[in-house]
Amino acid sequence: MKNTNWNSPTVQKYQQTIRNKIPGYDLMYEQMLAIIEASLAPQELLIVGAGGGQELLILGNRYPQAFYTALDPSENMLELARKRISYVSLKVDWQETTLDNISIKKQYDVVTCHLVLHFLKEEKEAFLEQISKKVKPEGLLFISAIMEEEKTKTLPFWIQHMKFYNISVADCERFAASFNKTTHPLPTSMLQKILQRNGYETIIPYFKSYAIEAYVAKKGVKT
Repeated sequence: MKNTNWNSPTVQKYQQTIRNKIPGYDLMYEQMLAIIEASLAPQELLIVGAGGGQELLILGNRYPQAFYTALDPSENMLELARKRISYVSLKVDWQETTLDNISIKKQYDVVTCHLVLHFLKEEKEAFLEQISKKVKPEGLLFISAIMEEEKTKTLPFWIQHMKFYNISVADCERFAASFNKTTHPLPTSMLQKILQRNGYETIIPYFKSYAIEAYVAKKGVKT
């Protein structure tokens, strides 16, 4: 949640610390799984920001026969994901790259992008356009990020929560100072506008934890 070098060896502690920083972290993914289970039987899934392996772990246990494209620019984070799912036999295409470097035409039943967008600045709108096009008609797109409208209102409470869970005062201060420098919250209006423009008929906020919100969007038949 702070200015992290994703290729640093310290990312090995990512799964240990992220739950202390985001209350309900696991619930966000459990709810995602419930939504998918009630909606469709996915055969092809794209995970944008797959490093750490949380999505692969949750989805792979439920859909072991599906084909996964795991996308992340960090070699260390992808290696962490590989280790987390080492006991599960999954078909995974590991892509150490960014979204704009994969096939433009390829589409998926489910696309996920959790806790990535607030690290982007000027490229945020272009990124949303690209990821919106990766979903098949009637497919699902999951996005979570720090939201602009909620940041100011909830930041003091969020910082206090982190302190409860032994996040150091120095780390909390760095996180608070990162806004508009390395952390760039996502405006809800931008998300809604781009998804609607790309043919998503249903957009539902399904999870909230202080300034972090998660959305699921279903693409219409005709786009």
